[in-house]
Amino acid sequence: MSFPDILDTHIHLWPSTATSSSNHGWMSPGHQLAKRHGISDYLAITSPQPTGFIYVETDRYLPSAEPSDINESDNDDDVKAKLRIWAKEPLEELRFLARIVEERPDDGDGFVESEAGKMKGCVVYAPFQSSPRVFNAYLDIAREVAGPRLWKHVKGFRYLLQGKGDGVVARMLQENEKSWIHNLCALKELGGECEAWCFDVGVDTHRDGEEPMEAVGRLIKGVREHEEKEGHKNRVKFVLNHLAKPPLSPKPTPPSDIWLQTMKSLSSDKAIFMKLSGAFNEFTVSPTPSDVPTLLTALTPFLDHIFDCFPRRVMFGSDWPVCNVGGPAGEQGSWKLWKEVVEKWMDGKGYTKEERNSVWRGAGEEAYGVTL
Repeated sequence: MSFPDILDTHIHLWPSTATSSSNHGWMSPGHQLAKRHGISDYLAITSPQPTGFIYVETDRYLPSAEPSDINESDNDDDVKAKLRIWAKEPLEELRFLARIVEERPDDGDGFVESEAGKMKGCVVYAPFQSSPRVFNAYLDIAREVAGPRLWKHVKGFRYLLQGKGDGVVARMLQENEKSWIHNLCALKELGGECEAWCFDVGVDTHRDGEEPMEAVGRLIKGVREHEEKEGHKNRVKFVLNHLAKPPLSPKPTPPSDIWLQTMKSLSSDKAIFMKLSGAFNEFTVSPTPSDVPTLLTALTPFLDHIFDCFPRRVMFGSDWPVCNVGGPAGEQGSWKLWKEVVEKWMDGKGYTKEERNSVWRGAGEEAYGVTL
């Protein structure tokens, strides 16, 4: 029996020209990931090869949290000129993605023309923390840089909310709540093939605590209240990345009460999805287990709750190549190991063909408005 079609809803790519700390602030010299990761590299280690994937932004370098030299007295052209300098790297990321959809690889991009169609959609960076004026100006620039073919592939946006420090995320979402709500609700006005755009939520309850996830819950509530007040027919979709990165242990450890409660509080919102991804990097106290039974023992309390909260809204994602950092099977085997973990978990639950297809492709297709 052939394996079902797979939509890998979370992979990262970068060319060989974007492998230093000036391109990605987190990519220090000698970092395991500080080399090209292209579509060709991805397809070489996947088995069976996914029918398609969703690209997720890679946290490109920014010189500051905010473009600090923009003044209220600046005219629109001045604002955009300053943004182009400040957001140099995220805009270079868009140019790289444009080359993929336009099937015109540069040296070092890591793909050939025939592989470009595997990218079914993109989740790209946007400065949601900024004022609506700056946010809208950035999106104007992004649309221009992307070009029409890539813009049709942009299915969502992400502003990474992990690694900001104690209390930073909760404070930022509270102090700038009006801007966040405005910017999120403005996504539906951008135009494109989706009826509603996605915001990918990247928080780290393992290292940053649970406060950021609780703050995101309050933000989503505020967005929904605004949508209802304004009579918006379509709601912004929220896609939670990596199970919200809870701490994991080879010995069965129950999820925290706050993690359980936060997930439950979001469960009734049918426009919230969860990515089954990222778990390999959360075994930091002990090495990540290398066998499927131990991995399943560690993950089952979390997966049981996630599938209970978000039935038919849980999607497969590999987090390649980041999965190789904590992945116990190395660069050649960690993707396959994670696919096997997901497959064996569904086997153990006796999932039907329809339920399995929802995880492998259906939930991702619904969230991002793509079709394999």
